[in-house]
Amino acid sequence: MADWANLPADLIRCIHGCLQDLMDQISFRCVCVSWQHAVDGNPHHHLRPLPPWLILPTGGHGGGYTFLPSVDLVSYAERRRRKNIRLPWESTDDGLVLMGSAAGWVVVADQAAELHLLNPITGAHARLPSITTLPAIAAVLRTDGRVTGYLFRISPNLVYETSCESTRCMLYVKVTVCSSSSDSWTTMIVFYHGRLAFASAGDERWSLLQTQTESWACDVTYHRGLFYSLHNDGSVSAWNLTDGASPQVSFNVQHPRLSDVSILHDYLVGSGDDLLRVSRWRDRLEGDEHGTLRFRVFRLDESGWVALQSLGERALFVGWNRGISLSTVAFPEFKADCIYFAMSGDVGISHVITLSTKFK
Repeated sequence: MADWANLPADLIRCIHGCLQDLMDQISFRCVCVSWQHAVDGNPHHHLRPLPPWLILPTGGHGGGYTFLPSVDLVSYAERRRRKNIRLPWESTDDGLVLMGSAAGWVVVADQAAELHLLNPITGAHARLPSITTLPAIAAVLRTDGRVTGYLFRISPNLVYETSCESTRCMLYVKVTVCSSSSDSWTTMIVFYHGRLAFASAGDERWSLLQTQTESWACDVTYHRGLFYSLHNDGSVSAWNLTDGASPQVSFNVQHPRLSDVSILHDYLVGSGDDLLRVSRWRDRLEGDEHGTLRFRVFRLDESGWVALQSLGERALFVGWNRGISLSTVAFPEFKADCIYFAMSGDVGISHVITLSTKFK
């Protein structure tokens, strides 16, 4: 009888490298510990980008914003195919809040509002620096050392105390990650009042980023070797964090003009060679109590934000924390020139030309 657990590591990696399906990758790692160890950090495993999956609380609900370590992955493209997995979380503290995902990592905040990177495919877990290393934040401790809340210094004479739960909701605005392996990553966050900070693997403190204006950051993304931040005045900064914590390029462009519209959310999305801005709002039409969800898409060039009337053979995916772009030639299961949207129970498809969403 063959001893499958003790196959040569090179052979295990070769087999793993042929897997092009997310569920097959997860199942492969679950066979045994030796197979899991063999594929961790496999430098020869170069898969094509996988289509996006929704991350949902197990059973479809999670008691508000709190997730258990066990979550459901749902494929929109494959007839709502669902797979239950357990995130690599070994603590008995089951209260996790999903803050976002990027580069294969799921970003969560624990019950003390501290951030972690979890990789459901490789099983990697990385703890990010404590939020007390961010400026003007201090922990409130019990006599046993447990964190019960935080103090925010609003001004030299004003300190505001919050619970851990409130801190998780108010502190983090956006988060993105670039990563080449489980032990090589950099995270950039937008936190309280639109400030920027980053940390890389091995860092014990967050490093604060200073912009050239007094504007607030509202989104961040990683695209073609650079981090980009979008600000409330319409400007965009490009950051190469390997060469210092100052913007390499700043695009001082004006807001796209959307008359009589209150923007709910703006996303920065890398799409091929382009950097896009996706603006979302609700348009209250006659007989529409909640408002129809609408989008506009703009491309950044030297003259500023240029409105797009079509995405061509691409589809955009936007959620609460980030947006991504995929080629519909490479992924024909998705519709070209469409925006797939999911947030707070709303799931739909929006055609860029009509700018309205048909919910499904």
